[in-house]
This record gives sequence, C-alpha cells and structure tokens, in this order.
Amino acid sequence: MLGKRCASEMEACLTEYYRQECLRALYAKQERPRDCAWVSKDMMAKPPRRARKGVSFAMAPEIIGSADPTVDRSPIDVSPISKLELIVLLSQRTFPVQA
Repeated sequence: MLGKRCASEMEACLTEYYRQECLRALYAKQERPRDCAWVSKDMMAKPPRRARKGVSFAMAPEIIGSADPTVDRSPIDVSPISKLELIVLLSQRTFPVQA
C-alpha cells in the first residue's frame, strides 16, 4: 500500500512538473502581451535570425606545430583501481595553500 501511494504521489509530481515546463515553453514561444487590443505589427514581428557562421577547410593540410619526440605516446594498460588503492591515493593528495 505504501509503495502504491508513493508511486502515485511521484507520478502526480512529475505530471505537475511536466505541465509547468510545457506552460513555460508555451509562454516563452508566444512572447506577446496579454492585452491583444494594444498589439501592433511590429510587436508581433519575430526577431531577426542570427547569421550562421560557416566552416571552411583548407585545400591542403597545414602544419601548425611540431610534437615533442621525447614524449612517450605508446598506449598504456588500464586496469580498474581497487578501493584500497583509491583510499591511499586520496589520502596522499596535497591541496594548495589559499593565498
């Protein structure tokens, strides 16, 4: 009985939340005054759209920089960390002093 009551209350809360979100979206979409007697055409006009920024690609590849050859970039074997190792790592952390 308790589970059904909690489920129905949760469903009612979710329904109310969804209703509020729908109303918020509806009013945001309309964005017009409530008294339609004073509405003019310029008030109902939509704001101009922002110009879309285009993306262009170079015809030939460009070298921007050079990688450091001394850095080892070979893949590493990743194994899951145990809880004990996690506790040890967290206990060894040092925090910077606040200035």
